[in-house]
Amino acid sequence: MDYAKDNPHDKRHKELLSNKKSFLSLLRDCVKEPWVYELDEDSITQTNNSFILQDFSEKEADIVYEATLNGNKVIFYILLELQSKVDYRMPYRLLLYIVEILRHYYNHSDPNERDNKDFKFPVVFPIVFFSGKDTWTVPFNLRDMFSNHGVFGNYVLNFEYMLVNAKGYDDDTLRNFSSKLLGLILMLEKAKNDVEFYSRVRDNLDFIEAFDNEEKRILSLCIKITDIAYGYNKSDDIQRLLSESQIQEVDGMLCDMIEYAQVEKDELRFEGELKKALEVAKNLLEMDGYEATRQIRALGSHGEVIPIIAMTANILNEDVEKCLAAGMNSHTGKPIIFHYFFSRPL
Repeated sequence: MDYAKDNPHDKRHKELLSNKKSFLSLLRDCVKEPWVYELDEDSITQTNNSFILQDFSEKEADIVYEATLNGNKVIFYILLELQSKVDYRMPYRLLLYIVEILRHYYNHSDPNERDNKDFKFPVVFPIVFFSGKDTWTVPFNLRDMFSNHGVFGNYVLNFEYMLVNAKGYDDDTLRNFSSKLLGLILMLEKAKNDVEFYSRVRDNLDFIEAFDNEEKRILSLCIKITDIAYGYNKSDDIQRLLSESQIQEVDGMLCDMIEYAQVEKDELRFEGELKKALEVAKNLLEMDGYEATRQIRALGSHGEVIPIIAMTANILNEDVEKCLAAGMNSHTGKPIIFHYFFSRPL
């Protein structure tokens, strides 16, 4: 399968939430409703159905679970929102999918039962799993998409969905998730660089050591999908860690990875600052001395250590003060008296 052609969030999160432990953790740690603990865990099964419409196939994916609560079927519909920006049509899109789910249920039910007055549809519990960076500002109720809904009250069609914002949990909360796999992957997705990534792996070594084979497979696969999609190279490192039986060896390997990643990070930062310095240097000839000094000082640590001395024909106090205010180290007038100039501290 060519993962690079598909949205990496789609593949990662589908693999992750197709794991029953992760799904249960999603309910217990994110939904947090009392009825979650009343579900018959043995009855929880993932179906092979998908209800994504063609119009939205590039923007989202879905996972469908069925379970039993108090002897009745419940359908959990998880919509994986793949767009980085929020879509204000979300309640409407969910309405279309819920109708499709109910229609599918009705068409596949026993004809004799559905003609009975006691026939009931299962509750469809909609969950939006959002992993984008933007703040979620979409209404949670369908009725908010109708004009004048307040006038008509309960006669307006309505439902509410549950939002799970994957990037909305801090590390301590994620570590306490009942599924350590779910918590770890969401934690790793928030890492801003390799140093943070490998440091978080090291901080959670105890949990990783306790993963079963399926959880280790999903962890490795999720990282590999990210590597293929974005050109990273972390999956081989993680695979070596997972295959190592001694935790002390794993910890040592991670320390080396963190140190190497920190060196790379420092080198990239230095290259960035150097590139910026060269750009400033190109523009120096077009600036006066005051502006050139301010630009150099704005480069950060490298620009701060460069000595800059003003040399002007005028040596009035206001000229000296203007030079120092711009960030210059010192000032001298013309002509230069060398033995006096080099004896002065900067």
